Amino acid sequence: MIKPGEMEAYIKEGCRSFLISGGMLPNGEIPFKPFLDLFRRLKKEYKLFYNFHVGFPRRFPDEVDELADVVSMDFFGDQEILKKIYSLTRDLNDLISFALMFSKPVVPHVTIGIFKGEITHEFKTLRILSEYFDTIVLNVFIPTPGTPFGAFPPPDIKDVKEVFKKARKLFKRVILGCMQPRGSYRKRLQEEVKDLVDVVVKPVIKIEGKKFEGCCAFLAIELSFDCSYKGGNKRP
Repeated sequence: MIKPGEMEAYIKEGCRSFLISGGMLPNGEIPFKPFLDLFRRLKKEYKLFYNFHVGFPRRFPDEVDELADVVSMDFFGDQEILKKIYSLTRDLNDLISFALMFSKPVVPHVTIGIFKGEITHEFKTLRILSEYFDTIVLNVFIPTPGTPFGAFPPPDIKDVKEVFKKARKLFKRVILGCMQPRGSYRKRLQEEVKDLVDVVVKPVIKIEGKKFEGCCAFLAIELSFDCSYKGGNKRP
């Protein structure tokens, strides 16, 4: 993770795509506005590609639509789970409405086991999202020390696989995203779901096909850009 002011150094090393995300404010929004002029200048000067992760906005973030090449959004089919995790109240239909307002492609993300490593909202969320999107990115909860859920284990891989099976039936393209617990869990996870997905991000097992260095959202919409930078996508 890097700060916006550090982007140009990475650009000079060859990076041409950036995931632009938070810190997220307590209200669920991400404060892009102070950096928009910088993002605009760099995009024009270096022909960059941006993936904006927009958090849980209370209004349509029109300032993002101008600069984004793709937009990533997280969704919860159970608003009680969202509230327990982020202390936020957001209507799923409102977030979907915002997503459909973007002139750029939106790639929905769902984090499996995000509430204490348990399967809660995931199946309902997939059913709802499949009515509007043909691509889904599935991440897997990573316990983070020092956070409220840091002491809970990641979800059982058998349960995770069931979510992937459901997604495979509902979506044209399924992606195992970049959020995956490390170590032996990651290897086992990838082995279990590799035949259920179109893309495995950060593979630690042998994967057939062309290697892609960059954010999965770009691959999801098949943007054509130079991804030869070996560090891949950078996140300010």
